[in-house]
Amino acid sequence: MAPRKNPVWAELAQLVPVISLAFPFIVEGKVDIGRAGAGFLVGAVLALAISAAIVARRHLLNPILVGAGIWLCLGALAFQLPIPSLVAWLAETQAFGLFFAALGVGIVATLASPHGYVACHSADPRWLRRASLGLLALTLVIVGWAWVFRHDVRLGGGLPFIVLNVARRVLARRAPREPDGTPASAAPAPTMGKDD
Repeated sequence: MAPRKNPVWAELAQLVPVISLAFPFIVEGKVDIGRAGAGFLVGAVLALAISAAIVARRHLLNPILVGAGIWLCLGALAFQLPIPSLVAWLAETQAFGLFFAALGVGIVATLASPHGYVACHSADPRWLRRASLGLLALTLVIVGWAWVFRHDVRLGGGLPFIVLNVARRVLARRAPREPDGTPASAAPAPTMGKDD
């Protein structure tokens, strides 16, 4: 049976790939995505390894960070093959590509995953669908925001990344559960008695 909620370590571990790309920029005080080939490669390898470990332990992946992982893999391919036009696009758009990838993953998760874009277990599938659609709307706004502020890494990347992930986490914590705290999928199915 799948766990009722993701442990904190599983949530935090999924942040490591993006942080590995961002850390050198934080230390330097400036961002140059056009020269981040090694960072994209390390981030992509970490994203794949950490995602595999999370799934192997039957925890849920954060769809926003799956989108970030796709963006990191795209960046790694762009630099390693190399594909100069894609490198130029990544450098020009900055974090916009990350949020655009998250939007794509969010659409698929909302439509196809039993855990939705919020990525949690819930006793109420309608609540989960509404919450996922709300998070999807927020992601769409953030994609626009990231495009407008693409030349300011803090406003166009860092701030919306934090807002989107905190919003997802808050929704996951508020997901309706059975009275004993278990998600509906883990609760035993009701049986029909003779008097029913």
